[in-house]
Amino acid sequence: MKINSLGKLGSKLLNSIIFSAFLIIIVVIGLTFSIRLALDANIKGQRILDNIEVSSNQVFRAIIDQETGQRGYSLTKDEEFLEPYYLGQEQFSESSVELLKHTENFKSLHIEALDIVQIGEYWQSTYAEPLVDQARNGEVPNIKSLDDAKHVTDDFRSISFEFSKSIEKERTVVRNTMQTRINSTLITLVVAIIIIILINLWINFKILKSLIKPIIRLSNCVKSYTEHNFSRKVPKYNKQDELFELIQNVDIMRTELSSSIQSLEAKVNIDGLTGLYNRGYFNELMVQVWEDARKKAEPLSMIILDIDYYKNYNDTYGHLKGDECLKIISHKLKDFNHEPFSYVARFGGEEFVVLLRKQGDFEPEKVAEDIRKAILNLQIPHRSSATCEYVTVSVGVATIVPTEDTKPTDIYTMADQALYESKNNGRNQVTSYENMKKYQTT
Repeated sequence: MKINSLGKLGSKLLNSIIFSAFLIIIVVIGLTFSIRLALDANIKGQRILDNIEVSSNQVFRAIIDQETGQRGYSLTKDEEFLEPYYLGQEQFSESSVELLKHTENFKSLHIEALDIVQIGEYWQSTYAEPLVDQARNGEVPNIKSLDDAKHVTDDFRSISFEFSKSIEKERTVVRNTMQTRINSTLITLVVAIIIIILINLWINFKILKSLIKPIIRLSNCVKSYTEHNFSRKVPKYNKQDELFELIQNVDIMRTELSSSIQSLEAKVNIDGLTGLYNRGYFNELMVQVWEDARKKAEPLSMIILDIDYYKNYNDTYGHLKGDECLKIISHKLKDFNHEPFSYVARFGGEEFVVLLRKQGDFEPEKVAEDIRKAILNLQIPHRSSATCEYVTVSVGVATIVPTEDTKPTDIYTMADQALYESKNNGRNQVTSYENMKKYQTT
């Protein structure tokens, strides 16, 4: 795509975005490299500490092996005990060198390592070797010398244990150093990106200053249109440029879309077979009516009716006749649709629902009974019904005054329970939820 094809305004905006993106990429790459260095430093430090720990354990094990060999030889004169003793000497010599080498970059650990090595060497030269020589010459070591040797090895153990703790402290220091560097890098990254974005916004604002208001108004108009509110007119704009053409095109789109949406909503909200409202639209309508009734503290009533033995009807007469039956009943139900006081909808399959507003105490039951009789009087033959020779319906009725503590599904549940009671009691009848509850209580 050629930059010139974007026009002067588009080219400035594109150059601003490219420059900002380029700066952000450079900053991200640089700071990512910094984080990589921090991670590498942590890994290197932890590996050195691992080596220090290994060498420290080897030094400790070497002294313990020597002590075990020396004591065993002193007590039994068995030459086999000298093998771990001399191996321990060799191991101590090698591990001491490694330990001091690895701790060179850790000053405090290096000092402690020197103490460990010195105590180990002191124990070797002052006690271990003389005690082995005495045993070899058949001499019996004195108690004081043995006690002193034990105290020195105990000190060695204690210092070695403390040294292990110091290693763990150094591990924490290394980790915290890495974390601090990473946090500082991330903060720098965020601050740098924010600064770049703010500069970019300032540049773009300077470019768009003369266009921003009509664009915002147009955007708000388009948002209203997406919500199917087409009453809002496009903003006035008199400059003969691309924005003017855009506004004019949006206005044309508004007119055409408004007409199309109205036509589509009529199709979407109506059940294709029966011509009644479908369940989706009824659910939306129910929410609106419920909220209005709640604010006005007005009663709402719901009638749910279900065709008795409809499956048997389909099995007996076929699905085409079943659809014809639904159409005939739906046509009759339209006589009870008196908006905005009553709404009739197909709720699914052979189930229908009627929503009533501002009805008296006994009016919903009367309407339900009128519906039942009207459908029975259609005299649609139904030889496979166990209730009647004609198609009948079972009906449930419920009334409620919506409050903050209730919800639209409550009235449906109540009416459905009443419908279930009608079916249980032989079908082809109307049951009121309120009367059902009174009877159950009695």
